[in-house]
Amino acid sequence: MQPFSIPPAVKEAGFKIYDPKDPKFFSTEIQELPVVPHPAHRIPQLHEHPLYKSVECSLFDGTVAFTDGIDQACSLSKAVKRIGFPEAVLNLASEIPLSEGFEDHLNDCIMHGERYDPTLEKLPRLFDPVIFWTNYFPYRVHGTPLLTRGKIILDNLFRTAHLMALQHSQLLNLRYDRDEPLSAMLRVDSIMKNEKIPFVLRSEPHIIVQSSEPIRPWTKAIGLSNIRVPNTAPINPRIDLTSDHIYNDSVVLPRAKEDLFVDMVMWCHEQDQKYPWTIEQLGAKAIMMCFAAAIAQATRHGQSKFENLADQPVVTRAVQLVNGRLDLVVFQLNTLDLGANSQYKNIVWIEPGLQLYKPGKFTENLDAIKDLNMDTFRKFMALLLVR
Repeated sequence: MQPFSIPPAVKEAGFKIYDPKDPKFFSTEIQELPVVPHPAHRIPQLHEHPLYKSVECSLFDGTVAFTDGIDQACSLSKAVKRIGFPEAVLNLASEIPLSEGFEDHLNDCIMHGERYDPTLEKLPRLFDPVIFWTNYFPYRVHGTPLLTRGKIILDNLFRTAHLMALQHSQLLNLRYDRDEPLSAMLRVDSIMKNEKIPFVLRSEPHIIVQSSEPIRPWTKAIGLSNIRVPNTAPINPRIDLTSDHIYNDSVVLPRAKEDLFVDMVMWCHEQDQKYPWTIEQLGAKAIMMCFAAAIAQATRHGQSKFENLADQPVVTRAVQLVNGRLDLVVFQLNTLDLGANSQYKNIVWIEPGLQLYKPGKFTENLDAIKDLNMDTFRKFMALLLVR
């Protein structure tokens, strides 16, 4: 076979010729891949986020448990603590009589979330607190997640109480939205520097109830000047707050442009199997979420002067469902100045850890409701009825 020869025309064209028999043929010319200037081919930077702020904020989003519980939440919100609701509020539930078979109806409301819902999702593996070092439950089951169950139960409880109130010409002008974001911001004193820093509270409650009329104050703001706010020293009340550069500097609230007032926020909290929150920590979260709703309402209508807020306080309520227990909170916002120089203080009423029913394991079907407590539902309905 004759050896390969390069045609004269190719030589005259000036093309570069490579010998495939050369050992370095494949590494003769190695070119780097071209850099394509497209957003899909690069990692976005933090400062490119549309909500990025150069000033870092102190953030509460309900993901970190408070070390000192309810007292820490009261100290952080500058609120006087009151355990339990006044008798005048609890007596409101007696104005709407319960029907004979209402207990069975309440059972169905709970069983709708615990048993009847057809959702089939892969549930987390059950953690055994006794044999914690072994994989005691190797199999995975499918069913309704805990958050979905809690949302269904909260929906049914609110709908039941609301329909009963409508039959007696109460709660006529309520508007409610589901799974909408809520964010509010305050300016507070910095610990290290003599300046104001943003304090952001944000969450996503399952139900945000708004009304055309505000809730009347439960007490006068001037009467709280001599009552002490819980002190958590030597623990700093801001120790469990996180920080972030991405936040909203204005109120985020559904129907924000309408002339409405935040009435109540409701949500469900899922406990961690290995590190469950205590009743105190859950109560602290409920207080801070209610505090966030009050701040959103106060700043939503441009109410930023402390004196005007003391004359017309903002009152909001909150309901938290955790493993069959309800945390009921009422927060009265008398001032937006959380510093020690202000003479006004806020006040909070809380009913923590009220057992509605006794749930079973989330990996097992619940055949019947155990230890149903009708008094808890009456307190929930009284909280909804108070205006």
